[in-house]
Amino acid sequence: MAPDGEVTQVVALAATVLVAIATAVGWDRLRGRAALPLRVTAVVACLVTSVAAGFVAVDRTFELYGSWSDLLGMASADEPVAMAQPPADATHSQIVSFTVHGKASHIDLPAYAYLPAGYATETRRLPVVEALDGFPGSPRVWLRSLLAQQVLDQEIAARRIPPMIVVFPTQTQTAQRDLECVDAVGGPAMDTFLTTDVPDAVEHQFRVRSDAAGWGLIGYSTGGFCAVNLALRHPDRYAAAASLSGYFSAITDRTTGDLYRGSPQTRLENSPLWRATSLPVPSMSLYIATAADDRPGYVQLRRFAEAAKPPLRITTATIPVGGHSRKVWRQMAAPAFDWLASWLAGPE
Repeated sequence: MAPDGEVTQVVALAATVLVAIATAVGWDRLRGRAALPLRVTAVVACLVTSVAAGFVAVDRTFELYGSWSDLLGMASADEPVAMAQPPADATHSQIVSFTVHGKASHIDLPAYAYLPAGYATETRRLPVVEALDGFPGSPRVWLRSLLAQQVLDQEIAARRIPPMIVVFPTQTQTAQRDLECVDAVGGPAMDTFLTTDVPDAVEHQFRVRSDAAGWGLIGYSTGGFCAVNLALRHPDRYAAAASLSGYFSAITDRTTGDLYRGSPQTRLENSPLWRATSLPVPSMSLYIATAADDRPGYVQLRRFAEAAKPPLRITTATIPVGGHSRKVWRQMAAPAFDWLASWLAGPE
């Protein structure tokens, strides 16, 4: 029973109704010294159940939390993905897990990798896409909610993309803090982890291309910001990136803390919009997509697309409705992977 599940919604609504009925029926029956504390408890119970029912409704609409561990801020980086592990033979793909031991960043975190059907007998080196998640979130969102394995199976089978490996790295050390995939001043070096340590680990363990032409990035929400920012900062590592409902200016809020230790310049250098307008841009392709009714996201998309200049190549895509939600990202995933495949070098 997930926090955004239908059963959870029914239970929350039923609890709200039952507590309200019990309070109404028992209100005047309470007597003596216990009446006041019991009535206060009943009122608090009504408020709590009502808020819980409302929260579940909002969570189901916007799909903010897909598991209890994400909701409670207790998501473990080592929590296993509950899914079948078929053999990587001629007819099945596979999701494997491994740990990235960051020699450059001094960060050790787990990751998952999608291996396409036939990888066990594949002799070519395959292109790689790093898939980044939002906040709150984890690689499990790509695998459970966004159905990445099924999407990739479908697109490869239809020959819209060639066989490729997609890596889902963990990009936060705790569930409570959004590290924005940057090298925090005096803090965790997540940029270095994702752009140096993850590729090194992937190249060591799998048959993949090592040149920038064979590497790309994709992300949703915060991960969309990460994908574009990391690609612009490391054109020697990535040839293309796709952002689904991402943003283009670095943020500092209660979820991030002060990642830049008050350094405006460091914050600007991690803002794709500033880089596109103030620095020489690399020869690179970017795909930026959002829902038209996600007003902040749509405004940022238009602003970034208008600011970008050659040799940076921008492809924009929108869907009419859906807001800022996993429902939107599920619709966007297949076209984004298809677009990435058109810009990345194929198996060699």
